[in-house]
Amino acid sequence: MNRFSIRDIENLTGIKAHTLRIWEQRYGILQPKRTDTNIRFYDGDDLKNALRLSLLNNHGYKISAINKMSDDDIDILIAKVTDVGFRLQATVNEMLECTISMDTEHFEEILDTYIARNGVEKTVELLIFSFLEKIGLMWMTSKIFPAQEHIVSNIITRKLALATEKLKRHKLDERKKLLLFLPEGEVHDIGLLYIQYLAYKNNCYPIYLGQNTPIREAELVYEVKKPEYIYIHITSAAENFEIDKYVKRLSQAFPASTVFISGSMLHQAKIASPKNVRLLYTLTEARDAVKNI
Repeated sequence: MNRFSIRDIENLTGIKAHTLRIWEQRYGILQPKRTDTNIRFYDGDDLKNALRLSLLNNHGYKISAINKMSDDDIDILIAKVTDVGFRLQATVNEMLECTISMDTEHFEEILDTYIARNGVEKTVELLIFSFLEKIGLMWMTSKIFPAQEHIVSNIITRKLALATEKLKRHKLDERKKLLLFLPEGEVHDIGLLYIQYLAYKNNCYPIYLGQNTPIREAELVYEVKKPEYIYIHITSAAENFEIDKYVKRLSQAFPASTVFISGSMLHQAKIASPKNVRLLYTLTEARDAVKNI
């Protein structure tokens, strides 16, 4: 089972550790378990409860009032609130709960419902990216098993693939070729798959190489296809990955093309941007870059 420290609960819910201890002492809420060596920890059910408490508390409900409610009462209350931000966070929390319990059927149902109501782009940009941010935090702190992350990631990948297939009914503009790949050691491809979706939507000609692609392999494709644009998304590459050196290598490998680079790793270091490289720090920048190709 997943085990979480009080700091993990704080990071995932936004409830300060000090507040969690006060709630524990004053209301008996979120009582931690203990290991055989007397180390305090919380389990998946505790995280689920903490997510719901945080959601309601942030929306103005006092913890003293929430504490008097049954689990069913809390579920009914959460279902009644119509605020857009609240509903989004409630859905993200529900997806986290499905991930921990590996409830793939309900996870897929949540995605299908959201896509039907809001479309693919809003689902990815509002719901899925918010969810992946939380999952990424759990992954980095080893609080989620690889199998749990893989199961839900594959569902998201399949939804993106289905949405992309629906866009491939028209002839693409070969003057707007876009070569897409991830660096060696990088396997998180949902962000890049979404860029491919946007490329098809904007009548570009995507050439998708995908995960764990050495630059020398991309160069072979480049020589044959001669794309005017290159797109790389970097979330968490290999441990010894040096992003500044990698950016320079990309610039030198594809001197006649515009190289777009996005992903959370851009925020971890100050990167010099060569003339033919564009660093995309936000989703809006990434979307606009593809739209304007």
